[in-house]
Amino acid sequence: MEVFKVRPFDNISLPCHFSFVDSTDGLSFSWEREDIKEEHEVEDKEFYKFLVGLHDFYQFYPKVIYSFSNNKEQLEERNALYEGRVWVDEEEIPEGSLTLILEQVQFSDEALYICKATNAKGRGQRKMKLVVEDAEEPQVQFSTVDEILVAKCISAGWYHMPKVTWRNRKEEDLSSYSTTEILEEKQDGSHRVVSILKYPVLLHEIYTCHIEEEDVLNRPVRSIHKVPKRKYHNMYSHY
Repeated sequence: MEVFKVRPFDNISLPCHFSFVDSTDGLSFSWEREDIKEEHEVEDKEFYKFLVGLHDFYQFYPKVIYSFSNNKEQLEERNALYEGRVWVDEEEIPEGSLTLILEQVQFSDEALYICKATNAKGRGQRKMKLVVEDAEEPQVQFSTVDEILVAKCISAGWYHMPKVTWRNRKEEDLSSYSTTEILEEKQDGSHRVVSILKYPVLLHEIYTCHIEEEDVLNRPVRSIHKVPKRKYHNMYSHY
């Protein structure tokens, strides 16, 4: 299974190609998503099932995020969370390409994606994993500002509230000696940033720049890996 990594708020293309697809005539294909199954350490299985049920993506939304048949895109029964964010270039379909373009990626988009196609000449399926990265460590460059040697890093990803942390090879936090400015901004309020470390920088030293999303509303929602026993055993007996 191929794994594709993407930063939040970026766009990504999920490739899907079948040799038996050479036109849209009689062709039906779809893109679906599945939750990523993970191993969990659980002390109370019934309580864990209750918690998972609260966050079950498919409890409210269908799996299908894109569907095509009868020579056109089908909008019925499609996952509303992907509305206006997914599309397939129909001009490339006769070349066998059913690649899905996903725009403005969100942390909730992290999942397994399945491309299914069928026509009179055959049928096929492709599965891939999309991972939405939590943070990044962009390359650090040395530069001169006002005749002072500084270290600089530029984010590749987009953030609503970026938190930049600078450290040296001793893992000492130098963030208080840095300044961060907006480099580019999108209409949704997310932006790329440039951060400059003005601590007495040495060319032979190693500096790392770590950037992550500080806004709790835009942080990734990860699965619970350990669920303790419920304190009151009868509290959830009706679930």
